[in-house]
Formats: sequence, C-alpha cells, structure tokens
Amino acid sequence: MPIPGKINPYIVLITPNPVFSIDVEVEESETTSTTIDGVRLGWRYDIAVKSFVDTLAARLEQPIKASIVIRTSDAIAYPPAASIYAATTLAIVKSVVEAAGYELDSREMLDSASSIDDEAGVGLDYIDGLREAIMLGKSIVYRRGEEPVELSTGTRLELELVGEEDIGEEVVEVLGDPLLSALTRLSGLAVLEAVQRLRESREDVFKLVQRADNAVFYLLYGVETPRADCKWTPSLQRVYGICKPGTGLGDILEFVL
Repeated sequence: MPIPGKINPYIVLITPNPVFSIDVEVEESETTSTTIDGVRLGWRYDIAVKSFVDTLAARLEQPIKASIVIRTSDAIAYPPAASIYAATTLAIVKSVVEAAGYELDSREMLDSASSIDDEAGVGLDYIDGLREAIMLGKSIVYRRGEEPVELSTGTRLELELVGEEDIGEEVVEVLGDPLLSALTRLSGLAVLEAVQRLRESREDVFKLVQRADNAVFYLLYGVETPRADCKWTPSLQRVYGICKPGTGLGDILEFVL
C-alpha cells in the first residue's frame, strides 16, 4: 500500500507462465525518441517510459532512440501497466548495457533503473519491488532499503486480474502526519500478517489484505471499495484490481509463492 513519504512492505507475486513479452532496441541517434508498439497501456505508461528514456539519454550525454514492442498472451485481457513498466525499464537498461559493452550485475542494473526512475519523476517504491521480483523470478516481500525476502512456500494461488481504475483526490495533506503514520502502521502490519498466513496456507489471507488495503485506498485516494471479493493494488497513478476466482470479472492467472 503506497503512502507518500512513508516506506511500506509489499507482497509481490510472480506467475510461472509468461503472459507478456517485451522487445527493446536502443541505438544512438541525433535526437532522443521513444516508440512504443504492440499492446497499448495508456498515456501514463507512455509518459513514464519516455521520461525514463529521456533521463537515461541525459545521463549518457548521448541522444538515443528506443524502440519498444509489447505483446501479451491470450490469457490476459487487462495487463497490469505497473508490472509491464517495471519489466520495460529493466529491459531498456539491459539493452543499453549490452550495446555499450558494460558489465553490470543484477544489483547494479536494479539500482540504475531505480535511480533513473527517481530522477525522471516516477520514483515509486513498489516499482522497485516489481523489478526485484522480475530479476529474481520469485515471489517476494519487498521493502525499499532492505533485502527482499523470498516467500518460497511452494503454494499456488489463483487470482482474477480485472484491470485499472482512476483514483480520486489525494488527501494526504488533509489527513496529516499522525493519521498517515497510523495508516502506514496498519497497512504494514497487514502485509506482515498476510505473509505469516500465506506460510501457514490459511485461506483467509485475501480477506485480510482486501479489507485493509481497500480501506486505506479509500481514505487516501478516494477509490471506491469494490463490491465483489476484490482488492486494489497500486499501478501508475491509478489502481489495479485483483479478485478471488469466481467473480467472473477478469482473467484467472496462477501465481507461485
């Protein structure tokens, strides 16, 4: 649960079956440009990627042309923009590293992508968590500034992915720090308790995080609470919905803990 100015833990789940692919080509150019083809993810994704490329080019002191093609499988009609942005930016960094003949290990590439994000004005800690999970290829518990913790339970979990919704007016300044600290504590404890229940294979995990996260999303961002067995997760200046199987609102995907 993202709370401005606060650092919270996140549970990041990985699906064992590839549901999208990203092809990236980066080359020197007279002017910096970015083209995005294939699946369209909306202007928020496009602006974030273009800002990332512009910032990277400024760091390199060399204009670059980035060509990105996104494809998704038939298994998913509502691809999560935040996840694809995380994968895209990792692919861009990797492409530049390979083209320039640099040698960066996985940690250096993750740190580079994160610092470029911060400078480009994106700077979302859950994006860092997504990149960590993608690089590891494992579901994790992530908190910025700390080493990710692998869940490694072997549990398989099915969820329906139902797409994005806009957020309302942010009221962080209205609530003030005492309440924000309390909400940070609440959402952080919900994650820690959820991790424990996941490791115990308890079936009430979804209900726990659903109630806690949806309540905080409403308090902070005015996002209406879903009526079905669904919960909000963060996306690029929006929210992304996931539901328990059986709601019939989206595509069912399997995740491995």
